[in-house]
Amino acid sequence: MLIEKLIKKAVEYTSKPSLIKASNKRGGKKYIENTGECSYSLDEEAILKDAMYDGYYAIETNDLDLTPKEIISNYGMLWKIEESFRIMKSSMEVRPVFHWTEGRIKGHFMVCFLSFLLERNLEFKLKEKDIDYSPERIKEALNSLNLVEADLGGNKFVVKIKPDSLAKNISRH
Repeated sequence: MLIEKLIKKAVEYTSKPSLIKASNKRGGKKYIENTGECSYSLDEEAILKDAMYDGYYAIETNDLDLTPKEIISNYGMLWKIEESFRIMKSSMEVRPVFHWTEGRIKGHFMVCFLSFLLERNLEFKLKEKDIDYSPERIKEALNSLNLVEADLGGNKFVVKIKPDSLAKNISRH
C-alpha cells in the first residue's frame, strides 16, 4: 500500500536528516516531526490519522447538490480540461507573456481564450460531421488557405493557393 512506502521513506529520512527540508512536507516527509535541532522522529499520530483513510479515494467538491454518481462523472471529465491546456500550450503555442497593465493582461487573456474557443468549437463541429482530426492537423489545414496578391503589367490579381484536402473538406461543411 501507498502508506507503507511513505512510512519506509520517512524512516529513511529520519536516519539522514540532511534530506529533510522543512518547507517540503509531502510524501514520506509528512510523517516526520522535528524533535529538536537536527533531530527527527516518526510522527506516529500523522501515520495513524492517514492509515484510517488508506485504500480510500476522496474527491472534494463545493457543489452539495450533486449526487455521488454526478461527482464521479464530473471528475471523470477532468481530462477534457487537461486536454484543453495541452492544446493551448502545444498547437496554439500559448506561452507566458509579460504585461504590466491590467488592460493589456485582460486583452491578452481574451485573445488567447477566444482563439482557443474558436479552435475547440471548430474541432467539435467537424467531429459531428465525422471529420475527426487533431487540433494540430486542423490548424495545419487552415494555414494552407492562402491568398497571394500578384501584379501583372499594372493589373493586380489575388490568386488563391491550392489548399490541402482537409482544408477543402472543412470549407465544404
